[in-house]
Amino acid sequence: MKKLFLGFFVAIFLLSLNLFAENIKDAKFSVNMTCETCKGKIEKTLKAEKGVVKYNTDLASKTVSVSYDADKTNEENIKKSIAKLGYTVGNVPEIKSTKTDVKPSNSGCSKNCTGSKDKKCND
Repeated sequence: MKKLFLGFFVAIFLLSLNLFAENIKDAKFSVNMTCETCKGKIEKTLKAEKGVVKYNTDLASKTVSVSYDADKTNEENIKKSIAKLGYTVGNVPEIKSTKTDVKPSNSGCSKNCTGSKDKKCND
């Protein structure tokens, strides 16, 4: 009975170490998957990959998002695991904001207007 309790507490301790991992990083990859079978194969591989904490495969956008413990694996290892299945794996570029800081004049035009009565713009 003592061994059972000791095993239980050791298991809880080991699980708590995984929950409080300090070096969790995120990565997003483009993968040329085409069907649910492809998605399933990739998910099975990610589940077995040491250090992968969670993952999300999106068939519609053909992307795979992964959270991983950087002390146990890295982006290259994850990419290689997926590539071994026969898929092309690439990094998804970060989406930059296209918002500009152009202030409209009194005329409401976003171009550099003089604000005169005839509202001519200085292009």
